[in-house]
Amino acid sequence: MWLRFRGWCFFYASAMAWADARWIPVTEFHSFQRESPNGSAWVSQEWKSSIPFRELVVSWNLRTDADLEIECQVQTAGHWSRWWHLGRWSASQSPTRRTSVGGQRDDSGSVDTDTLVLPTEGQAVRLRVRFSDPTQTLAVLKRMDLALWSPSTRPEEPTPAAQAARAIPAHRPTPGILEVPKKSQADYPEGVTQWCSPTSVAMLMAYWGQQTAHPEWDQDVRTVAAGVHDPGWPGTGNWSFNAAYAGSRPGLQAAAIRLSGIADLEALLNSGIPVAASVSYAVLKGASKPEKGDGHLVVVCAVSGTTVSVNDPGVRLSRVRRDFAKASFRDAWAASHQTVYVVWPEGRALPVSPLGTW
Repeated sequence: MWLRFRGWCFFYASAMAWADARWIPVTEFHSFQRESPNGSAWVSQEWKSSIPFRELVVSWNLRTDADLEIECQVQTAGHWSRWWHLGRWSASQSPTRRTSVGGQRDDSGSVDTDTLVLPTEGQAVRLRVRFSDPTQTLAVLKRMDLALWSPSTRPEEPTPAAQAARAIPAHRPTPGILEVPKKSQADYPEGVTQWCSPTSVAMLMAYWGQQTAHPEWDQDVRTVAAGVHDPGWPGTGNWSFNAAYAGSRPGLQAAAIRLSGIADLEALLNSGIPVAASVSYAVLKGASKPEKGDGHLVVVCAVSGTTVSVNDPGVRLSRVRRDFAKASFRDAWAASHQTVYVVWPEGRALPVSPLGTW
């Protein structure tokens, strides 16, 4: 049983054991077909899931700006659901052009801002992309990502075979703490209690700006907050919108996904890829259980021994780099079903998932 709260930044889920997750990246759109000859909607192929899933998050990146709507359809017990609306997206700040869509709930499921929640297990997914301009085509899309989550528990550690698959070659040592530029939401009075998500995204973008000599990726937190704001929630914590903003910068890509455990997180970090993790802030700081509305985002810079090192946007700039006990981080992260933002440059390969998540 899990509960979701939309307060400061995110929510709480009570299960602390590792659950199972899958990440399905979509970078080719040849299988999408127009729903009608002159229509503005395109429908995808069917993607079958390797796990029975209870939640779905879809994120997307655009090559050029476009006004579009993202919908999904899920197969459960051999039957296809209604079309669920997962958001209207545009770089415009107009509330009619970029917003989540509320009021979606029936016996077959519900949409909680950016997440489709199912009462029974799903087996397959279809997507529908609808443009406001019928002359637009899927060429504007850079990628889409499906994040599937199952409450079924799994071993916390990878198997010996998976350990071998993720082994770091001798010539490429573990990088230690990734030097992610520090930013604080406390520097912005209007965002001091709300902007953990755009501040974390701004840190990830700035990191890659330094790593790849793209200073234009280092953006002010106010700019990112305006670019991800969801008036339908309202706030700046819509996972899909944060990924869409970062991943629509030329040369960057981003996804909002769930991981299956810390081993997945370590694989990304060991490849030089920091992530923003959604956590219960109270549990991260040592509480025995989350508090209502205590969801928070931190940028994970290293996992070492019994310690997780993060950039925490929720404190003053001088204190942003913080260390937490791995056990506390693990439980705090489980509260979001291991949700992360992954931002990385186009053309850069991802490591192998030791837990089979991607």
